[in-house]
Amino acid sequence: MTANSRRLIFACLALAAVAYAGPQPPGEVPLMRKYSFGPELKGWIRQGEAEFAADPSRKRDTLVSARITVATGAALQYQQLRREFSADIRPKDTYRARVWVMTGDIAGGLGAYLALEFRDRSGQRIGIAHSRIGKDAGKNGWKKLEADGPAPAGTKSASIVLVVHACGTAWFADPQLVRASRAAALPNLGDAVRKITVNTLETVQPHFGGVGFHAFHHFFRVSQEEMDQVIYKRWRELNPSFARINHHLSWTPEDMDRVAEHLLKMKATGTELYLASWDPPVTRPGQERADYARKAVDSLAYFVQKKGLTNIRYYCMSNELSLDGWGALASDLPTFKDYHQALHNELKARKLDIELLATDASPVEYWGTLEWAAANMDDITGIYGAHHYINNYDLNDPDFYPWFASRLQWATALAKSKKKEFILGEFGSKQDGRTIDGVKRDVCIYFDTPQEALVPVQTAEAVIASLNAGVYALGYWTFMDCPDDGFRAGYINKWGLYRSTGADRSTRSLYYSYGLLSRYFRGPSSVVAVKTDDPLLRAAAVRHHGKDTLSVAVVNRNAGPVKIALTLQGDPVKTPFRKYLYNPARVPQHPFGDLPGPDGTIAAKDGLLSDTLPGGTLVVYTTAYDSRPPAPVQGLKVVQPEGGRHRLIWQPNPEPDLCYYRIYRDGRQVGSTIATEFTAPEGDGPYRIVAVDQSGNTSE
Repeated sequence: MTANSRRLIFACLALAAVAYAGPQPPGEVPLMRKYSFGPELKGWIRQGEAEFAADPSRKRDTLVSARITVATGAALQYQQLRREFSADIRPKDTYRARVWVMTGDIAGGLGAYLALEFRDRSGQRIGIAHSRIGKDAGKNGWKKLEADGPAPAGTKSASIVLVVHACGTAWFADPQLVRASRAAALPNLGDAVRKITVNTLETVQPHFGGVGFHAFHHFFRVSQEEMDQVIYKRWRELNPSFARINHHLSWTPEDMDRVAEHLLKMKATGTELYLASWDPPVTRPGQERADYARKAVDSLAYFVQKKGLTNIRYYCMSNELSLDGWGALASDLPTFKDYHQALHNELKARKLDIELLATDASPVEYWGTLEWAAANMDDITGIYGAHHYINNYDLNDPDFYPWFASRLQWATALAKSKKKEFILGEFGSKQDGRTIDGVKRDVCIYFDTPQEALVPVQTAEAVIASLNAGVYALGYWTFMDCPDDGFRAGYINKWGLYRSTGADRSTRSLYYSYGLLSRYFRGPSSVVAVKTDDPLLRAAAVRHHGKDTLSVAVVNRNAGPVKIALTLQGDPVKTPFRKYLYNPARVPQHPFGDLPGPDGTIAAKDGLLSDTLPGGTLVVYTTAYDSRPPAPVQGLKVVQPEGGRHRLIWQPNPEPDLCYYRIYRDGRQVGSTIATEFTAPEGDGPYRIVAVDQSGNTSE
């Protein structure tokens, strides 16, 4: 995600919930629908210096539009028409607004857009959601704008607002407002045992690809030591089966070979790859665009056919619909389609089995582009995908999970209506878009604050919502930080599970929570049905293909501990579950990023697993392990030190599920690596090498 994207989002979405497009789910309550403006604009409040009128000459279908004209040279005052609704408007209910817009001769300002406002008893605005904002909206004919969000605490009224922040004319037709959902009252369960039911015979997503990452470490030059001891040691231990990778058309042949070396290491972990281009050129339709497509597919063909990277499965011509500016193609989807048509033609001619993804849009307010793609370019689209960052919900807000789950359910339903899947290509918690001391901060706003330990719980909720909504695969932004000298001067990108500043590679809290999810919720697997009788318990489960193993994740959003009774329906589970607990009050840390072992084992008795979960925690139960330790490491040789540092060499451990090696000196660990050699820090003492397998078992 680029700095431009953060800047635009923060300008448009301060305090905002985001927009949502698509089919109307059951349970909606219409407050305004199929509306035609009357000659006096009765019921609408005018604001700002402009001409306001109903315009029967501009209709959409049979519905009369409203015209707002701001004279050239007039002060831009967010000129608007606003209609308020107060009957049965309640805090925490979710509302959705929609209108169609057409513009003419718009110049300056932000353009024409839609807002959804929430006001308290005194009439003070306490919340706002915008549609997508841009001067191109409606310039080529009627364009649908949408905005939605939950009503904040204290809300007494909701307003649909038609805004022109530009000189020129805009027409608005068929404004609609619906209550999308009514906030359910949370039951007071007291000390009652909470019931969770996992039915392994009821499938939610039969082809789950895994919990993974966006990764860009392949783009930077790193030493072999860092690859062995940090990047791929941690990659192998977190073991993601899905990754989104930034692709660059500007790579030199040397770059391509270096990148291929990284991607082959991902192939070795069974990681399925989705590539999105970061530098698509602006091209003219026709031969110039065909030449671009040929160059892009040349790059993909080199990876697949020359380097054997058959794990490259998906491609998109642009990150987040960017082309000569972040998100620019969101206002010009026919051009996005034309780029993909050229790529489709070239991929088909070369017989490359790589599917094109549409639309890679971010945030949720841009997900309406998925609907356009499904209607207009499904024949050349293999899979759908989009992104979102959690800017509008605090870390402990219990309403985030149901809100996000509903958005993902819409996206997956749209994809499945076309017999396709949906990928959540990027997601994360709240963004910090500030510029401090001349440096643009593209970082998670909670990192390096006392709230950082809470980020993993909200992130786990996003994962559980994705699983239960039927998402195909998802990628947290990002596996590791972008190095300080990564993209450009005056810009930092810090979202990783571990740091990359100077020599600092220390892990963050997320490493010890999200790492459990990427490790034990990997593909290929099936997401199975999970039900709870406590809405503050969020739970999901996967059954791994080819193995008789099951993994269950539970987030307890209750403030205090609760007892659970987890019932396993379907095929019996005979293996005891290993239990892993992430507790923000006691975050583990390890100097080499080694994941801690399980907190214990729990056997299900007659299909029932009983446990107690502390408040505000994540727990993972899994049978995806074996208990047999790997064979001892053989053939250790210690070469005499040069400059005070010993060089250690040993024989490769033959275990098929070997993960990495730990190096000990005098009983103290001095490193971890996936290599079979290691240069120890200065010092003396007897050395010992321990093999660690994918289940976390260690050799003698």
